[in-house]
Amino acid sequence: MFNLISKLKENKSLWPYFFEFLTVLLSVYLAFLITEWRENHKEEIETKLAKERLNQEIFQNYKNLINFNHQVEKRLIKMQDIEDILESGYKFNDYIPVFNGFQNVSFSDASWNRICDSKIGNLMPVVYIEDAHALYNFNKHLMTHNNQIIELMYSDLNFDSKKSKIAYNIAELYVWQQASWGNIHVVDYTKFIQKHKTNFETLLQQDSTTNAYFTSKDILTEEQWTQEQRGKQRYINSFKKNPKLKEILSKIKASKS
Repeated sequence: MFNLISKLKENKSLWPYFFEFLTVLLSVYLAFLITEWRENHKEEIETKLAKERLNQEIFQNYKNLINFNHQVEKRLIKMQDIEDILESGYKFNDYIPVFNGFQNVSFSDASWNRICDSKIGNLMPVVYIEDAHALYNFNKHLMTHNNQIIELMYSDLNFDSKKSKIAYNIAELYVWQQASWGNIHVVDYTKFIQKHKTNFETLLQQDSTTNAYFTSKDILTEEQWTQEQRGKQRYINSFKKNPKLKEILSKIKASKS
């Protein structure tokens, strides 16, 4: 470098070439910086959009889970009623209309899968991704019963009057397990939204029903929430019998005629 400067001093005609070289060098360097900035800016936008879509997906799954728990509990209560009126000659399939059939839980995972299949997940907060990963893992766990229930509905047990009681016992076990797991999982979702609340404030404001449910849990202390969940689980484990069994039986017979 010193030799180059010395030569430039000795031969001033080389200065234009030096400035030309310097201009080209700076142009290349600036072009590189601009390209890098554009790529980083593009990644930031893509990451922001991906996270927004994931927040929307998680929130929709939360809504679905709240509704699912409500529906499953109602079906479990009706199945408790059916237990006392199972009669010979009736297939369990005849009783399905009484409790409006089985309830399948459905969780969306398209946004989560897109993040997992790209490098965008690496650009998101680690804690957020780890917490979301736990949610989606349990989603799969809860959805395993969907296929099992469908298999039961089309199995020979369901259409054999001699095996009606067996089909009922299996069905009740599935529905009870759905209610039990759903009760646990809705806590996971609520705590996730509590922990990352800033991501869901707008979505909560736009949905008064879900916001009311979330707020009712958000104000609880950890001890109060634990007590509430234990009480809920005891409730699921010990449904009371409905005295209107004759009315239910008449509906079954009416559906066969």
